[in-house]
Amino acid sequence: MNFNLALLFPEWIVLGILLVLLVGEMTGYSIARSARVGAILVLLSILPFVGKIDTAFGGMFILDPIATFFKAFFALTFLVILQMSREFFLSPASKPGEFFLILWTSLLGLFFLVSANDMLLLFISLEIVTLSFYIMAAYMKHQLVSIEAGLKYFILGSLASAFFIYGISLIYLGTGSTAFPEIRDALAQQPANRLLLLGILMILAGVGFKVAAVPFQFWVPDVYEGAPTPVVAFLSVGSKAAGFAVLLRLLFTVFGVFDSQRLMLFSALAAMTLIYGNLGALVQTNIKRLFGYSSIGHAGYLLMGVAVGKEMGTSALLYYLIAYAVTTLAAFLVITVAGAKLGSDQISAYRGLAQKSPLLAGALFIALLSSAGVPPLAGFFGKFLILLAATKDHLEWLALLGALGVAVSLYYYLSIVKVMYIEESSDEEKFSLSLSSKFFLFILSGGMIVVGIWQAPFLNFAQHTSRYLF
Repeated sequence: MNFNLALLFPEWIVLGILLVLLVGEMTGYSIARSARVGAILVLLSILPFVGKIDTAFGGMFILDPIATFFKAFFALTFLVILQMSREFFLSPASKPGEFFLILWTSLLGLFFLVSANDMLLLFISLEIVTLSFYIMAAYMKHQLVSIEAGLKYFILGSLASAFFIYGISLIYLGTGSTAFPEIRDALAQQPANRLLLLGILMILAGVGFKVAAVPFQFWVPDVYEGAPTPVVAFLSVGSKAAGFAVLLRLLFTVFGVFDSQRLMLFSALAAMTLIYGNLGALVQTNIKRLFGYSSIGHAGYLLMGVAVGKEMGTSALLYYLIAYAVTTLAAFLVITVAGAKLGSDQISAYRGLAQKSPLLAGALFIALLSSAGVPPLAGFFGKFLILLAATKDHLEWLALLGALGVAVSLYYYLSIVKVMYIEESSDEEKFSLSLSSKFFLFILSGGMIVVGIWQAPFLNFAQHTSRYLF
């Protein structure tokens, strides 16, 4: 067996930093700043592997453009999540050490997840990620709503994991292997096997839970409302991106023989997810819960890219993920800082935010417009590419539904803008922000503008990455 341990260099770096932070926590050393330095080292460790294709551990672990894209995506996201976590745990009474350790454990699981080339490694990686999120969702033990969020996520997530592992067992029973290449070859020889079809559907149901696709989305609003805001942000961006990474690898490199069935199934899932997410967000009064329903709506657009498939659909999906990440991280950084100062996540608490902190209100304003798909911001071009791909693949009805979703989302996003800029607050206290928070807000706000106006490098990168799948 060819172990090829050098391919796991980013994973070794993450594990090494995790051990250093563990020792620091045991000795009473503050690990928050070390965690940020570690995240930069992880990002740098990925760069030497750009464009490389190789396997390790007898083919169980794969390094390819898809894996490299998502590892860089997770590392950049992780930098912002660390800043949110520092802002969230500013209270001297808080003890964030264990939280940072679990956060790093989830990153390690994400790295292995996108490089899995075997069902067993895929499942183990997925469980590392989900178990970490269960703990982080219920981390605020003194808050009943946080415990409730963690418990609901745990129960429904365990059910999804059961579907996933049972699907793997059926695949193994039908093909005699858990390796992706061998499963692909076996499926090509017996595509009409009902046992294998059932196994594939159960695996897709487990992944559907991770990406919050209807009808596996019921956990999202309650978990988003109750979990700590940095956890919600990481769930919304990191966990969702990981789910779509798994979908891309499974659907186009393992289950490719079922291409026509994929088109029908994911078109229906995309339509239901779009409708549910956008209509559910209309009546929300809690901003985190609103973004929970909004994330379901965004999953609908991403599922549209999966339904289209081919290089056109997948490159649009990857670009959409970049735009979605920049936009969502900016919004949740504002929610983290504002929530700590306002003492509430109710939308009504944001009255007069523009007077209290023009920077927070401005960053959230740009993020809301980008989420809705207003030009020339990143979200607009992301939605445009997805809808264009659907139209070119003769899914005009789905593209029309997506366009209607944009119109609906404008209503609930602009209602927050109205609260911030038009309604007045009885409290005129000005907010002071840390230098690091200002830096990240400027970077993310600028990122939404740059990704939207200067699309070429990001789109070329997405096209180069998706080309490997085909």
